[in-house]
Amino acid sequence: MISLVLSVLALAGLATAGFGIFMIAQAVSRNEPARSGAVITVVGVIVAAVFFILGAGVVEIQPTEVGVVFNVISGDLAETPLGPGLHIIIPGIQEVTIYSTSQHEYTMAGEVTEGAVRGDDAVVALTQDGQQVRLDVTIIYRISPSNANDVHVKWQDRFVNGLIRPALRNQTRAALTQFRVEQIYGTEHDALEQAIETGVRDLLEPDGFQVMNVLIRNIAFSSEYVASIEQKQVAQQQAQEAEFRVRQREQEAQQVRALAQGDADASVIRAEGEARALQLINEQLSQNPLLLQWRYIEELGANVQLMIIPSNSPFLFDLESLMADAGTSLPAPPAPTAEPEAQAAGD
Repeated sequence: MISLVLSVLALAGLATAGFGIFMIAQAVSRNEPARSGAVITVVGVIVAAVFFILGAGVVEIQPTEVGVVFNVISGDLAETPLGPGLHIIIPGIQEVTIYSTSQHEYTMAGEVTEGAVRGDDAVVALTQDGQQVRLDVTIIYRISPSNANDVHVKWQDRFVNGLIRPALRNQTRAALTQFRVEQIYGTEHDALEQAIETGVRDLLEPDGFQVMNVLIRNIAFSSEYVASIEQKQVAQQQAQEAEFRVRQREQEAQQVRALAQGDADASVIRAEGEARALQLINEQLSQNPLLLQWRYIEELGANVQLMIIPSNSPFLFDLESLMADAGTSLPAPPAPTAEPEAQAAGD
């Protein structure tokens, strides 16, 4: 902006000098004194010269720029590049070349409209196990402000095609040879990206560049490899399903065994309980022989007063002793009834 203002003022001085010359010509044609025209011409020339010199000697560097100063007499570069702001140089002796220090990106891609070069520009390389892979890669970089002199000496405006592109392609291919295709297809994507970035940085930083990032935009595998991967995944899925079914059958068998074991344990416990109960009963009967008879009588109905058994069979129990123990006596036998003949005679 300052340079533009100074240039405008210098042009205004030249216009003033031109007007003075016009006045001198008019005065001469009229045979009049041309002093006023001469003064205006001299002032205009001085103003133009001063502002032209100032315009040539003032350099304005923007915040995202850096200026490399070259001395045409000594042939050397200034030790430190010019940073953002206004700077005074010696016109005609010092020349300033301005470089942008903002971030730039360079992309190599298979799609026609995505890369820096139109057409299929993807990086094609072989992996460690000989599989062909196509990569779309982007590098984000910038000129290091403190090392702009190195860029000016080695590359000037040729660094994109002369350094950035070859370095990115070279290191992408070199990094791919460190990985097997299964690793790239699986979990080693970030490791591949980091390997490319490290290699590119080692090449670019000595020449005055800063590598901000390297991004793998896309990875394309051969159709044969993709088909083999799909078949492998299908086989793995089928194997997992078969393994699941086997585990399911094993769990069902374990449940059946557990239920059978539970039933067996329950039967054993019941048998042990019954055996223990019989043992206790036998112990009680051995100590109380009449207990069984007593329990039998208790189970008889409350209204049972007489039991009739065959005359030729012995009593099952000693009823008199049992009733005596209970504090009761046997009921009296029923009174005999009259014989049928006597009743008939009476009639």
